[in-house]
Amino acid sequence: MRRPAAQRARIYRHAGVRYAPGLGGESEISCCVKYSVFAFNVLFFLLGFSLLVIGVWAQIEKNSIYSQLNKASKLYLDPTWLLIVVGMVTFIIGFSGCIGSLRENTSFLTFYSTLLGLLLIAEFAAGAFAYVCKEQLDQYFRKLLNDVIEGYRDDPDLQILIDSMQEAWKCCGINSADDWDKNSYFSMTSRDIQSPEAGGVPFSCCLNSSEVSFKNYFCGHGVRLRDQNQPGSIYTEGCLPKLQLWFNNNVLLVGISMLVVAVVQILGICFAQNLKSDIFAQRSKWYLDH
Repeated sequence: MRRPAAQRARIYRHAGVRYAPGLGGESEISCCVKYSVFAFNVLFFLLGFSLLVIGVWAQIEKNSIYSQLNKASKLYLDPTWLLIVVGMVTFIIGFSGCIGSLRENTSFLTFYSTLLGLLLIAEFAAGAFAYVCKEQLDQYFRKLLNDVIEGYRDDPDLQILIDSMQEAWKCCGINSADDWDKNSYFSMTSRDIQSPEAGGVPFSCCLNSSEVSFKNYFCGHGVRLRDQNQPGSIYTEGCLPKLQLWFNNNVLLVGISMLVVAVVQILGICFAQNLKSDIFAQRSKWYLDH
């Protein structure tokens, strides 16, 4: 039976497939699911893009190609690379989720679900490794902190991160202020070249350095060379014990935060798969154009 001309004119054609509105009933695609996935991933897209731009800008501002080659073996000490990696992953996830939901593209939705699934598996694997291999992780973390101490003056972003941590936690060094002897600028041996920082610590180790509007960047010079019986002018407790204490006191908060992140990822996967099923159900109503 031939359809009326007005009805034939309303047939939409796309890639060899056509769908006649009104002949297949209501749309199978839930607008609530579709735009929930889109809105959720717009936030990830914008967040990832912002982190990526900030990270790339920071790298361009502070580095030349020559300095990058010199630091190639210790890129993990550069905080901006963390911003770039996290921003890139977040940007890709958000972009694929936005395009997949808005354009009803099952390939992008599959890619989006796969990325979230792999990320979820990696997070569970990292959690299990941290629980099973506590001693190895502790040794690695201490080595990382030693590298951070040694590279304090080599990277301005790393320097800001360390100063902010020491001021916020009111601590100095890894286990004590003497850990700064591992840094060539603050080492006792720097007295041989008459360095003003020899036997000293960064200004962020000074007492109440975070509470004054005008910072004295020279307050830590030579403080470890003075008589140990004199009243202290710097924090003597290390940052690692304070970090461990904070973690032990906030295990429940950390666990709940990780659980919330996992639930959000699982919901993202479920919504994407639900939207894919709706799209396939909608396509089953299309008429092949011979």
